[in-house]
Amino acid sequence: MDQLYIEIEINTRNDNTEIYSSIESFMALYMYRYLQSPSNIKLNFVRTTIRGAKLRIRSEYLRRELTEEKIHCKEATSVEAIRDLRLPIYAKDENTFIAGMCAVCRELVARQECLERRKLLGFKGACLLAPAESSIWTRFCEVDIVDAMNRLLSTLQSGGSLDEIPKEVPRFERHMNEPVRMHNIYKTAREQAQQQNSGAGTKKKNKVILDCSVPKEKLPIEHRFAEGISFTIADIILYTFMRLIFKYCKDMLMLFPLTSTWLSEIDIFDPSCYRILNELYLHEQRYESSTLLTIPDCEPASLYKSDPKRYKPRNRIYTEQSEVDAALTKLEKLQLQFSSESTNTYEKKHIDWELIEPDQEKNSALPRERIIRKRQQLQNVANAVVSLAIPGNRIIDFCSGTGHLGILLALQLPDCIIILMENKAISLERAKQRATQLGLKNCRFYQCNIDYFEGHFDVGTSLHACGTATDIVLQQCRRSRAGFVCCPCCYGSLQPMPHITYPLSECFRATLTERDYLYIAHTADQAHELGTLNCRPETTRQGQLCMDIIDTDRKRQAEEVGYDVILTRLKPEQCTPKNRLLVGRFTKNS
Repeated sequence: MDQLYIEIEINTRNDNTEIYSSIESFMALYMYRYLQSPSNIKLNFVRTTIRGAKLRIRSEYLRRELTEEKIHCKEATSVEAIRDLRLPIYAKDENTFIAGMCAVCRELVARQECLERRKLLGFKGACLLAPAESSIWTRFCEVDIVDAMNRLLSTLQSGGSLDEIPKEVPRFERHMNEPVRMHNIYKTAREQAQQQNSGAGTKKKNKVILDCSVPKEKLPIEHRFAEGISFTIADIILYTFMRLIFKYCKDMLMLFPLTSTWLSEIDIFDPSCYRILNELYLHEQRYESSTLLTIPDCEPASLYKSDPKRYKPRNRIYTEQSEVDAALTKLEKLQLQFSSESTNTYEKKHIDWELIEPDQEKNSALPRERIIRKRQQLQNVANAVVSLAIPGNRIIDFCSGTGHLGILLALQLPDCIIILMENKAISLERAKQRATQLGLKNCRFYQCNIDYFEGHFDVGTSLHACGTATDIVLQQCRRSRAGFVCCPCCYGSLQPMPHITYPLSECFRATLTERDYLYIAHTADQAHELGTLNCRPETTRQGQLCMDIIDTDRKRQAEEVGYDVILTRLKPEQCTPKNRLLVGRFTKNS
């Protein structure tokens, strides 16, 4: 049976028991209840002290659910994933664990036998499927609206007062006024127009013609629900949080007519949405705002578009050579050698690729040369991990994709636990299939973002984790004092984040500004293999130097907290232009 784990905090005051949940866990509990407490999913509670804002749950609802067998302590539970991951967590197939609010809610729906329920996942089951890093829409439903609730409740629960309504409310109002973006929108528009024509009472029913040359924004389709004309889990998630926001921001709903109409539409379409919210949530009147709040400005950006910070950053770096030269001149003050020519110190082991990937070359659409290069990359990284690992270690393959590296490590290190962490469900499922075919018993599969991992591990690795993802992996390794083996990629995609600032090391920060650093990172992506068709030798040599500079900064940051780090290259270097390899071992306490 599948398991759902949600986070609760239990406080007893004057013989009165108060039960609270984190915002994300409350949403998972709401979805579980919306699906009528499915019999194929066991609900479990993990007792913690909730960090940040929390929502109070009606104890009369949970009293029948809070049995001793269903309550776990996060630190003492025998289920490693509960200690490892941020709640809520969905567990299935004994070795697969899903974290992240939207991913958990999606899985709750996907595991239902009822076809009508599974329609909540939208066309081809793609609603909120894209990770928050690549989809503004998923980010809005999983991160932004949760942050809005956190800010609102934290302000009120600390005794403060609200001055303005969360900016996510006007952002959603603007979204509901945007042209609908959906699959096969022209077919839908024709069918809708045909229905209206048929109901007009005319004697002759003419077939409605809508030419595809008509701009999509001119089609007679308006938002009925959050993603267009179909009711999806995005509506359920946003409905829950919008209703809660407007409980606290009294009298503000009338200022958002499209949002108000949408909420009313859902109340009519499925009255259980409002009923379940009232069954679960105990509204604390003392936190209400009694004044009319100001409405913040919001940028005129569609929530439908891909994340501009990943694909089309507004502050994208376009470097002039003079700017790169100026940044490189500043670095001369450090008198450092920027080189990745270190000799590999780890043993090169033979790998039987026919065992790991039988018939790979026959069945793959990739040319043989590319398959060989990929295997060379994997062999380099795997051998470095093996050099750091000892029996009993927990090793994480971050951004594991379809599991090529993680499965190789599981075969080479049968006495270690290998965790494959990936936020794309389809990729992780493919990795599970391959591990099953090979009969591997030492693999665990975590579907989540890197940031959702909070447990301990011994070695972390990543092969071509894009841009800032490599730095988040290294940050996780430093937190756990774990060894690391990282082959970075996409230097030009480095973007500062709330918990990642550039430059990374103290000595680089004393010399370079953030913009200087991003000039160098952008230039690092101009490195190609010398002698290839697109290679310009001067540009490529500069790009190679800039790669070494960025990775030297990563190396120095780790050394500042007690690591011994080698910056080397994959062998042969021609296996990939992004061939730098950082190998680190924590030595401060040894």
